[in-house]
Amino acid sequence: MEDRNSKGRIIKEAFPSEIVSIIGDILAGVVLTVLILPFQSFILLILIIPALLSLRGNLSGPYIARTSRDFIIGEFNKNSLIQNVLATYSLAIITGFVIGSLSLLLNVFLIKLDLIPWYFILLIPVISICLTLSFSIPCSTMLNYIAFKNGLDPNNVVSPIMTAIDDFLTVICFFLTLVLMGVP
Repeated sequence: MEDRNSKGRIIKEAFPSEIVSIIGDILAGVVLTVLILPFQSFILLILIIPALLSLRGNLSGPYIARTSRDFIIGEFNKNSLIQNVLATYSLAIITGFVIGSLSLLLNVFLIKLDLIPWYFILLIPVISICLTLSFSIPCSTMLNYIAFKNGLDPNNVVSPIMTAIDDFLTVICFFLTLVLMGVP
């Protein structure tokens, strides 16, 4: 029997998940291009996307790792889940405003487009990432649980799969946010 932390076991568990992640990210990029390109404000919106996708990973990754840890050490409970969710949403709101602020500054000093009200630029990343997390958190929690119950190390399996899922969710939620806000 392979040790839980052996190189062979890690590769066997992680490799299929990495393939899913790569394929999912390529498809998410295609979908993003098709959905966002028609917007008149594309030049401004494209400033937000890389930071938003990076933020999604920076929020989901630690959430997944903390949930996985709680399953592995037997500490997963309602209180730990609530604290983890609240911390993740708090970080999302704060960093979403930072992304919006930096995008706004870039627009004011470099791009100088008046297609979107300034407060839209601040709100788009916040709303988009909060919508994404509303789907991502339950999905990643369930995947962590399923991996753990099937004897897999959730740290090896869940993060790569959730990268693909979250990138799709981010693209779709970004698009929905733009449509709901009436962005040109």
